[in-house]
Amino acid sequence: MTSDFSRLVAATPGLPCRPDPALFHSDYPPDRRRAQGLCAGCPLLAACEAYAVASGQVWGVWGGRDFTAVVTYCGTERGHQIHVRNGEAACGPCREVHARRLERARRAQLAIEHAKGGTVRGYDIHLRLEEVACGLCKAASREKSRQRREQARRGLQRPRTASPASGSTATLPGAQAGVHGLAAAS
Repeated sequence: MTSDFSRLVAATPGLPCRPDPALFHSDYPPDRRRAQGLCAGCPLLAACEAYAVASGQVWGVWGGRDFTAVVTYCGTERGHQIHVRNGEAACGPCREVHARRLERARRAQLAIEHAKGGTVRGYDIHLRLEEVACGLCKAASREKSRQRREQARRGLQRPRTASPASGSTATLPGAQAGVHGLAAAS
């Protein structure tokens, strides 16, 4: 693969990495971001990235992708963000760190919801944590559901009245909730 890629590079005129190859392997992140921008118009973009992945490159910009940033930050939340920004699946260590951070944040929010005496939001957090909700949060969720059912029931049974413009306030027979009736004729 190395010799095939080398021949392809040698045979392709005007590659953006030829004038200043050091820019693509700089220690300075803004240089590498500039190099990524230069890669955008390169005819060997996909082949270059494929070569870097296949050959295990861990430094520099290859095919518009900054391999340095991923290797430098892998196993951190920043590494997870870089994987996502590059449109790739996060590596195992980055996924684990991200999952632990999410769980810590959810547990902190759950403590806040429990301090309020249990809430619907707390119930939802229990579900996201894939655990059985506590009694307080279950009760809050049941109460919210009961209130919604009650509001819906009242909304459907509420009688409609005539338009204020008609001067009549009589209830119109057969009027449905949410539908404007015509004014009753006097």
